[in-house]
Amino acid sequence: MRLAMKVLLAFGLLLLTTLAAVVFFTGRTAGREMRGTLSQIGMMPNALLARELGAYYNGHHSWEGVESVLSSPGPMAAMRNTHWLLVDEKGIVVADTGGAMVGRTFASSPGDAAIPIREGNQTVGQLVTQEAPPPGPEELLLVAVNRAMLLAAITAGAVGLAIALLLSQSLTSPLRQLTGAMQRFARGERNLQLPSPSGDEVGDLTRSFRGMMTEIERQEQLRKEMTADIAHELRNPLSVVQANLDALADGVYPLTRENLAPIRESAELLDRLVEDLRTLELADAGQLALEKSEVDLSKLVHRVAARFTPRAESQSLRIELAPEPALPTVQADSQRLEQILGNLMDNALRHTPGGGTIRLGLKSDAQSIFLTVEDSGPGIPEDQLDLIFERFHRVDTARSRSDGGTGLGLAIARKLAEAHGGSLRAENRPEGGARFILSLPLTNS
Repeated sequence: MRLAMKVLLAFGLLLLTTLAAVVFFTGRTAGREMRGTLSQIGMMPNALLARELGAYYNGHHSWEGVESVLSSPGPMAAMRNTHWLLVDEKGIVVADTGGAMVGRTFASSPGDAAIPIREGNQTVGQLVTQEAPPPGPEELLLVAVNRAMLLAAITAGAVGLAIALLLSQSLTSPLRQLTGAMQRFARGERNLQLPSPSGDEVGDLTRSFRGMMTEIERQEQLRKEMTADIAHELRNPLSVVQANLDALADGVYPLTRENLAPIRESAELLDRLVEDLRTLELADAGQLALEKSEVDLSKLVHRVAARFTPRAESQSLRIELAPEPALPTVQADSQRLEQILGNLMDNALRHTPGGGTIRLGLKSDAQSIFLTVEDSGPGIPEDQLDLIFERFHRVDTARSRSDGGTGLGLAIARKLAEAHGGSLRAENRPEGGARFILSLPLTNS
């Protein structure tokens, strides 16, 4: 069942139940009160006649000749066509406007209404209305009241259902538009026009869907760019391998160790690229296995610095170490931490001009330990401080791929930092150059 029909049905049932309850209880209460009031009004002639009969008895001390009172009871009795009986204290009928019951013992019937006649504190008789009065104005009034209430209920129900229909349409219309947009988006359509979000829950849903669309489109664009970058990265070493193999096969180059070196280097680059992509995919899927143990970061930094010192010296660069004394250990995968630091060092060596300095620092606080890698290069444009961690992103687009690595080093470093429960960010030093800050929690488990 459609939502609009459910809303309309719910409104209709609620309205019908409410109106039925109002009509039922109002009709019963009004009828009861009206009957009671009109009954009291209708009994007034009988009460007056009973009072007149009581005065007659007080004056005569008997019922003899009382027929004259019943035969001409006055104008109040003329208001109703009523059969009266006068019964004495012994239950004998002493007067009858119909003339048939005089002298007989009175036997009450279910429809009889009796009014006692008293002389002081003594009951000397009773005035009995033996026949029910014909339908009076109270019945007609009750019928009119019930008819008016039923008409009001029908009118109110129709108006209520019309309002419910309008409300259900206004509620479900943006939902239908949003559902149609979702279906078109699922079929691959983009740049969809969504209804303007309102200030209610439907508006929140619209805004959430817009945010989801934007994020999906961004991810799709990143995936397309990454696919193109991967294809470009693979094409370069494969072209080198193919060209050199063709030259060797055609006899252009002799089969020597020197001529095989470019093929080997390209194969190593391909292997490194595939391994980097695999590492990123495992990290994205949360399936990157970490073999954690107690790691002394001071020793790890010295070890990595020693590994990169020959390369730094070949580029006329200097590596400085500035760790704090007595640093705590961390629970981490030492090989993955070396990979993070190695990627940061490789990035620093590629962007620091000759004669520059690369500085490694370590410090800690109560919650975390911080490893910094600083260089004296040109720094990073402010608008690219976070983009540099995207896959295949390069600050210097003119730099060749062969000189610039795979373009995945910083992306891998950040993913590995996050896998350890830490973070990796970049900033520019006030005195020039870039600074990368790796933060690792001391309580990481």
